[in-house]
Amino acid sequence: MTRKIRILPAADRDIDEQIAYISRENRDAAGRYVEAVSAILEHIVRMPGMGATRDYRNPRLAGLRMIPVPGFDNFLVFYLVTPGTVDIVRVLHGARDIRKILSRLS
Repeated sequence: MTRKIRILPAADRDIDEQIAYISRENRDAAGRYVEAVSAILEHIVRMPGMGATRDYRNPRLAGLRMIPVPGFDNFLVFYLVTPGTVDIVRVLHGARDIRKILSRLS
């Protein structure tokens, strides 16, 4: 089954903020980050079951999966697989309080 990718607004903001932050120090690294995020999103769509499942108390996040951005392993893509889509929920730095951030999703 071919699924479509949906980048939810919070994840889109995460990616934009990370690009801006990285580009302040190193524009080349920011370009590599954009390419790495694009590549992992394409990979997730082809093989949505590859990410490690995460267990959060929020029932809306049942089945949430996580995978690092290659080459930027501290950045983690959190996503949900539905019958027709792969929903990118957040893209967060591993040093953040991920459990707290994800618990706020409604």
